[in-house]
Amino acid sequence: MVIGPIQKRIRIGLWGLILLAMVGIVVGKILLPRYGQAEGQPGMRIASQAPEEHALTELFSVPEMKLTDQDDRPFLTSQLRGKPWVADFVFTTCGNICPMMSAKMAEIQGQTPAAVNLVSFTVDPEHDTPGVLKAYGQRLHADFSRWHFLTGSHAQMADAAFQMKISVRAADANSPILHSDKFLLVNADGNVVGVYNGTDDADVKQLIADATKLAGGERKPL
Repeated sequence: MVIGPIQKRIRIGLWGLILLAMVGIVVGKILLPRYGQAEGQPGMRIASQAPEEHALTELFSVPEMKLTDQDDRPFLTSQLRGKPWVADFVFTTCGNICPMMSAKMAEIQGQTPAAVNLVSFTVDPEHDTPGVLKAYGQRLHADFSRWHFLTGSHAQMADAAFQMKISVRAADANSPILHSDKFLLVNADGNVVGVYNGTDDADVKQLIADATKLAGGERKPL
């Protein structure tokens, strides 16, 4: 059978489409999984890991800071050396994310070994005096032997947020104080080894597992 020029072009075009489809399948199998892992897409490796398998990496060191606790006593961050601790930044009159963050900190207190300390830094030191912070902690049923509420001058608290790499924006005529919702996990040597979303259930669950692991204990039952 004689094949005309038009039929030849059609046949060549069809073979070309088949070849392109085969190349696409090969590229998809080889490159896309690597891309997904590099970009950290949800559902790849992280979601399949149990909390205990989460790797902790030293991110930065916490410098020495001298502040004031809820009992109006000087408090040095070096006092926390030797035990892991969890930090957050809140203020007592916050009506946005702070109540949720503080509730999560209370959850962490209840589900981690006593060796894990908690530290809540205020971002509104003008209002959050030691007495105000103590009353706030009492409402949260804080164990003050391990959950510390810290304040100081405006400059001291701004420096604390800066040193801990927490973003804070002062209140103005149009908006209240704005600050990060992150929780920081600090190891016994004073190095931050984890950053977590303080309003996310899965992140807080991971934080509890990581803090418990650092403390060398078992997680408390719910």
